[in-house]
Amino acid sequence: MDFSKLSMGAKLALVGGAVLLVASFLPWHGVFGISINGWDSEFWAIFGIILGIAGAVVLLLPAFGKKAVTAGSFMTEQLAFLLGAAAFVFIVIHWLTNNEFVKYGLYLGILASAVVAYGAFTEMKAKGQNIPGMK
Repeated sequence: MDFSKLSMGAKLALVGGAVLLVASFLPWHGVFGISINGWDSEFWAIFGIILGIAGAVVLLLPAFGKKAVTAGSFMTEQLAFLLGAAAFVFIVIHWLTNNEFVKYGLYLGILASAVVAYGAFTEMKAKGQNIPGMK
């Protein structure tokens, strides 16, 4: 594993993905000593966690000497940005639709997914790519 192949944006997305993974096991909701983590929450949270981690992994693969992942006309960085942004949106939707007894893990998950999206965005811009669908 060669982290020197990763740019600052990819490292930022990697840190965001790692924090999101840890946050997914922390309490997201709870009351009276009973806690629910991100994996025990509803669809929006679980899918957001999966998408955010996938966005970080897509940018991490070159450090393992693997081929860059593309999806149709989307380049690696664009795909990672879309995954990170979708993760952020899904986790925020979970927060907006289930905002009772919120604990710190959910807020950390929102922040971490935003870091994944921002890291992928800076990586995408550094390579001269645009946001998919925009010119």
